[in-house]
Amino acid sequence: MQSSNILLTAFRDTSAELLIANTTAYKTLILPNDKIKDSEKLIDAILVERFDYLISFGQRPNIKNKVHIETTARDDDFLISTNFDCDKLKLAFEQNGIVSKISNNAGTSFCNQLYLNGLKYISQNGLNTKMVFVHIPFEKNISDLESFSERIFYAIADILE
Repeated sequence: MQSSNILLTAFRDTSAELLIANTTAYKTLILPNDKIKDSEKLIDAILVERFDYLISFGQRPNIKNKVHIETTARDDDFLISTNFDCDKLKLAFEQNGIVSKISNNAGTSFCNQLYLNGLKYISQNGLNTKMVFVHIPFEKNISDLESFSERIFYAIADILE
């Protein structure tokens, strides 16, 4: 969709990077896998260009050929939730043949940290950007990466139309 300004992010050397590496439909940002620098690069990108949608991808072990849509990032007792319509995204994934699960656990490391800092920055600065974090499987747990990627991008296009 060309009318919305969309940024996709992924961590370097992960299945998420493979997922977004060849897309030309959206702007992409590959993050260095550094808890501090990842968030700095994301915020720098937001400062340069205001995005309508920010979809971050990370990889999660122990899932196969499906995705987890994260609703919440946390820091100890502090929770922050996405303003993205996760139910609509789940439906779009499923209509495109991607099994999906709504999850309230963005993890405890890089993914959660990026999501937490991104959501906080958006909230604290009163931006209209809608951000969501999506976990995909490790590459070895995706039967057909090309088909999986196509279906992910069809779902994203469906939800943003």
